Amino acid sequence: MSDQGSSYPQDETRPEPPAPGPAYGQPAYGPPYQQSYPPAQQPPYGQPPYGPPYGQGAPDQVRFHQPGPTVEHPQATLAFVLGLLSVLGLTILGPFGWYYGNKVIAQIDQDPREYNNRGIAMAGKVLGIIGTVFLGLTVLLVIGAIIFAVAASSSSR
Repeated sequence: MSDQGSSYPQDETRPEPPAPGPAYGQPAYGPPYQQSYPPAQQPPYGQPPYGPPYGQGAPDQVRFHQPGPTVEHPQATLAFVLGLLSVLGLTILGPFGWYYGNKVIAQIDQDPREYNNRGIAMAGKVLGIIGTVFLGLTVLLVIGAIIFAVAASSSSR
């Protein structure tokens, strides 16, 4: 084979690649960049380090939201249980789970500081909707079976 068709001449020397430089983000010379911070200052003697304890401010300060004790809504669990039972086979309970879920969510949304458990109520509502859909499909299936049975019995006479 001949080197006549080669695109690289054999007698020329290639240039050397450049030497590797400093790592990305590092200065070209010297140690890595270090920032010095001033020493931490302590508060004067007798002063609290970070202000007054939580909930104890100056009397002239306006407090917009005081967290108070919230209680679980008494019907949130009922809505969840009704919705869950409607999905697990007792489809007749679906509309009740849906109704109680809506009712509890509306009461919690009126004053969210009074009650909690909105997530449980929402789950009961959604499961109640699913159970209601299952109930509707079951009713349609039963009606279709009755119509089919009546049509089959009248055609055999």
